[in-house]
Amino acid sequence: MFKQIAALLFAGIFLLTTPAAAQPDEDFSDEPTVNEPFAKPPVNEPQPLADDEKTAQPPDNNSSPADEPQPIQAPPVDRPKPLDEPKFEPPQFEEVEGLEFLVYHQDGVMAFAIIADHEKYQLRPVLAKGQVRGRATVSQMNAPDAISTINASYFAPSGEILGNTKIDGLTAGTTYFIRSAIGIREDGTTIFGRQTWRGVLQFNGNEVVVDGVDCERPENGVIVYNGWYAQQTGTNNFGVELVVRGDEVVEINRDAGNSWIPRDGYVISAHGTAAENFAAVYVGDKISFDEDFINVEHGADFNEAIHIIGAGPTLVKDGEVYVTADAEQFPNDIRVGRAPRSAVGITQYGDYIFAVVDGRQAHSKGCTLEEWARILKNSFGAVEAINLDGGGSTELVFKGQLVNKPSDGRERPVGDALTIIRR
Repeated sequence: MFKQIAALLFAGIFLLTTPAAAQPDEDFSDEPTVNEPFAKPPVNEPQPLADDEKTAQPPDNNSSPADEPQPIQAPPVDRPKPLDEPKFEPPQFEEVEGLEFLVYHQDGVMAFAIIADHEKYQLRPVLAKGQVRGRATVSQMNAPDAISTINASYFAPSGEILGNTKIDGLTAGTTYFIRSAIGIREDGTTIFGRQTWRGVLQFNGNEVVVDGVDCERPENGVIVYNGWYAQQTGTNNFGVELVVRGDEVVEINRDAGNSWIPRDGYVISAHGTAAENFAAVYVGDKISFDEDFINVEHGADFNEAIHIIGAGPTLVKDGEVYVTADAEQFPNDIRVGRAPRSAVGITQYGDYIFAVVDGRQAHSKGCTLEEWARILKNSFGAVEAINLDGGGSTELVFKGQLVNKPSDGRERPVGDALTIIRR
């Protein structure tokens, strides 16, 4: 008999020290459930016997009440309260003539757009820290006179722009891919299309093709560095660098790199075998640098634009969804799947559109490129639009306030931005 009592007491202690069975994630009610491990019937209310209890052996009559095990009092169950999913509420803005703030929130996707009257406002690119070699957040690039700022081009870790870019008539970055871009003329009108860049140096009856502007110098290649890049070229000593002011070579550094870049000129930097093209060039020689931004769709001339932002792919063209990710050879991390995304476009009236969609978060799962194009066309009124850099770079500032919620949990430093300012 003593062994039976001990066994029962041991079982009671086991119950007291065994954690309660886990409840389903969505069930955090304060009311006990049928399957609750410590639920007890109401006091003094007889309970029907279970089938196995009806056939159980009667208790040992030789035991005294003192020897009988007492009911185990279950401790109160302290189940966790549900953690509220952080909710993201779009900011509220007072209406301003010539500006619209739009919010799209459907099917687990949240997107935002700023639409600015092109007769009252204009677009202007901005480089992080005022030069190519550097990165900053969109908020940091949001100048005091900016109404809205959005992240723009793809960029390298150093801040170098990975796209055809021009600011105030001076090239600030190039790519060898054929990619979509927006061009902005001096009167504020825009050009949208897929384009490529070509640069040529001419001197002493010779012609040399340039590999790029304000980007990393490739092996056996030629790069032109201008005032947008940095104070110096940052190159190694394996080549030659020609410092040019106006149309005249003013300094030559052979087997030496990292030349100073004149604000009123540029540096021609040739590496390896490409340096041989400049073996017969001397200080005082005349040299010219010709560039061409070519619209491969045979549309408007991008050379008319004083500003160009290259990114891609195209999303909306002539009022229709038109995604060119395959033609522009974008990798899968941009071309496939849902993600946070940014875009610039225009309405049928020529008004400017800045738009972003959040992604990889509870309040918004992001968009594929095709879904993003449909939102831009159907909800924000875009008749032309191109994709900008996205993912953790997606950021939109309006009236000094960050509108969206970046997927990194904080603003990511980026290479450049596009702003809306008053005319």
